[in-house]
Order: sequence, then C-alpha cells, then structure tokens
Amino acid sequence: MYNLAQGAFTHAEVLRMLESDRTINFRYELLDKNEIKLKDLENVSGNIRFDSSQEIMGTASLTIREIGDVYLKAVDLRIRPFFRLRTPYGWLEYPIGTYIMSSPERSKQGSGVTQQVDCYDYSTILKEDKITTRMFVAAGTNYVTQVRSIIVAAGIKKTNIETSPLTASKGLEFEIGTSKLDIINDLLTAINYEPLHFDNRGYAVSRRYIEPLNRRTEQSYTTNDRSIIKSGAKQSVDIYNVPNIFVRYTDDPDGVELRSEYINNSPGSVISTVSRGRNVVDIESVDDVADQSTLNDLVRRVAIEKSQTYDAVILPTALMPHHSYRDCIYVGENNLGVGNKYIEYAWEMDLNVGGTMSHTLKRVVKL
Repeated sequence: MYNLAQGAFTHAEVLRMLESDRTINFRYELLDKNEIKLKDLENVSGNIRFDSSQEIMGTASLTIREIGDVYLKAVDLRIRPFFRLRTPYGWLEYPIGTYIMSSPERSKQGSGVTQQVDCYDYSTILKEDKITTRMFVAAGTNYVTQVRSIIVAAGIKKTNIETSPLTASKGLEFEIGTSKLDIINDLLTAINYEPLHFDNRGYAVSRRYIEPLNRRTEQSYTTNDRSIIKSGAKQSVDIYNVPNIFVRYTDDPDGVELRSEYINNSPGSVISTVSRGRNVVDIESVDDVADQSTLNDLVRRVAIEKSQTYDAVILPTALMPHHSYRDCIYVGENNLGVGNKYIEYAWEMDLNVGGTMSHTLKRVVKL
C-alpha cells in the first residue's frame, strides 16, 4: 500500500480522516506523451480497475463531457486522476495512476457531446512493442539489468525494480514478434519476482516475491463503529479443483534439467492429500529459471497462490486512495463470520463522491 503521509499529516492521521466523516473529490490532469501537463479536465466520471491477474493491470473507463476545446484529438494523451481529501488546512491529493487514453468514442447526450475513453496503464506500451528480430540474452547477464534496459529502450524512464544478483545460467533466446512485456515477465519469473506493474505515480515496479504469511497486515477493514464497509460483501469457498501436489521442471535438452515438487500433506489443511484422501496434481514446465533454489521458491509460490483460491471474498467499502499491488489486508466482516488475513488480487473504484470501492481478496494460507 502507498504511504498516505503528506505535509504535516502522518499516514495514521490521514487514515483516521478517511475512516471518519470526510469531504472528497477528484481532479484530472491531461498530459502529453512526455507527461507534461496540458490542462485540468472537468466534467469527468468513470471508474478505475486494478487487476493483478491481468497482463495490463491498471485500466480506466472514463466519460468526459466536451466543453470548449476538450475534444481529445492528439495522439497518446495521458490522464492522471487525483483523489482529493479536505483537511482543516486545505486539500491533500493522491495520484491514482497514469493512463494512456485510447481514441475516444463521441456521442450526443442531451444538449452536449460526451467522449467515452478506455484507458490503460503503461504496460500497454510494452505489450504493443514487439521485437522485430530474434533477441538473445547472453549467459551471465544480470536479469534485473536486462529488464531495466528493455523498459528504458521502450521509452519508459521511470522504473523501480528491486536489484538482484542473479544472472542467466545459459543463453536465452526470444522469438520474433514476442512482446517486450512477455519478455520482461519471463525474466522476472526466472528470479521469482512479481510480474511487472505500474504504481500510482506511473513507475514500472517489480520486487522479490514474499510469501503472504511473512507479510505484515497493511490495512484492516472491520465491521466496528468506524467501519467503512458497505453492504453486499460476499464469500465463496470452493476446494473442489484446488491442487495439493505441485511440480515445476525445466525441459532443456541442451542443459541440466531442474525439477522441484511441493506436496501439501498437512493434516491441518482441508485441501491436503491427507484430508482429501487423493492427489490433485498441478504440473508444468518452465522455460527458464535462475537456479534450483529459485525453482523451489517458485513452486512454493505457485502452491500458495493456487491454494488461496478456495476462500475468496468480495468486499465493498468507501473509496480509499492508497491501494496498490496485492496488498495484505485483514478482513473482519461479522455478517459473514469472516476474520482472516487476505491478499487483495483486484480492486475497482468509482470516480465519484459517495462511490464504492470493490476489493477482490483471497485468503492467506499456511503451507
């Protein structure tokens, strides 16, 4: 989650203001392709969605009412929405992403004209930019250095990729037509990093994967006297197809084959081989991995993430501006009898005062 501290206010103080009676609104900056501000846009409505299961995680759907020269004719315009919170000393502003605007669809609405615009975070630049010749990565190349190089070469200058000492143990080759986003995420998977995503300020971000059980709770949503939970929370519990044996291996006829297996045989797990009395196997090959230790960590990661799916919660709350990639959240929802730690896989927020924010969460499990 992003730090809410701003000006004289600490994170905790801003959070308390957000969880009490509050006054909020939104501001929208129209930017050119170099992120130079052109103007503030008015009469904008819509929603933002961040879904960590998608290649392009951050998207927005906006409706803009035309006033004067608002008609968006330029190519590759960007829009940066801000969530604004009023305090006794003025407004605090929090960016909630930077998005590339697609060509708008114009329509007549009453006495005016509106533009419907679909927007995408900067992952779309890397998805649409494909290599036109075979790409070779030499053995000994540092994975993170290579990832940063690809991002910068695509014209994205703001990066925040955690440093790693791991290097490619063999030469790697990528076929003509492979998107740069696919290449980057393959390289990040090889060192057990998060897939590439973009933060609220438009920075390309990835870091080493940390098991949810080892993460601290970043936010609590509980049904108490300060609750901002709205009605309509849902829980689904489905263990039918959840695997309990996980295998990953490399299949390289010219190299050393690596293999790693994790078996969930814990009596305390409802999906384990012991509890179910049968094996549900998930097995796949991986194209590249840095070493055996990384493959072991990768298999545990797959086991954790696929085991999380059996307990999922959709939680509606008031709008909050500080959610990011797979935050760790405690949910205490008395009506559902839920009181557990979850990882937030997706969130969606209405861009209007009084709107709802929907959180898609999966339970933290112990392996």
